[in-house]
Amino acid sequence: MIHPQLATMLVYLFTDVMVTPPELKQCLWAVCDETFNCISVDGDTSTNDTVLLMASGQSKIRLGAVKNKFQAALRQVCGSLAEQIVSDGEGVRHVIRLSVEQTRSREEALHIARSIARSLLVKTAWAGADPNWGRILAAIGASGVRIDPKEVTIFIGRQVVCRRGVACAFDEAAAHRDLAQPACDVRITLQRGRASAAFLTTDLTAEYVRINADYST
Repeated sequence: MIHPQLATMLVYLFTDVMVTPPELKQCLWAVCDETFNCISVDGDTSTNDTVLLMASGQSKIRLGAVKNKFQAALRQVCGSLAEQIVSDGEGVRHVIRLSVEQTRSREEALHIARSIARSLLVKTAWAGADPNWGRILAAIGASGVRIDPKEVTIFIGRQVVCRRGVACAFDEAAAHRDLAQPACDVRITLQRGRASAAFLTTDLTAEYVRINADYST
């Protein structure tokens, strides 16, 4: 049960910087929006979700003096934890680093990324390392965002596998090898604007089904 707006997880973060609770909340909120709220394994969420950031103040260093460094370090830690959560998902064999670019807003990019991440046909194609870009294109169309297919270009690894909504020549064996790796980049460009979003998701394997079918709660 891993999906945006958190998942089945407990995250505790500690710092010795001197900072007020409102300042700490603002820092954490911004970082969560870019990390823990941009991951999905199976599209299901849980009520057992917590991310806590606590400060002791023992260093006597005030946040204002190190805010940029603190925010960058917090982003790095949360980004690493988010990727570890996805990599450790039930039955996961392949992590997909999904990037949706050239949208009108970040919210639009996230909406499309989540539609792709929820698609069982897309996720099972990734489980088989199948560079089936048609399933990705269908998931983009099913997102509800009014997309012109002629604006959509899809990359798997460094290769263009779909240009402006239609098939193009590419090395299928190389794309298969890229998707067969523990992690693979999949990038979509939409020619609608300057916004973008990065999103971590996974394949959906027979092992995931076995784990969740073989016990009763």
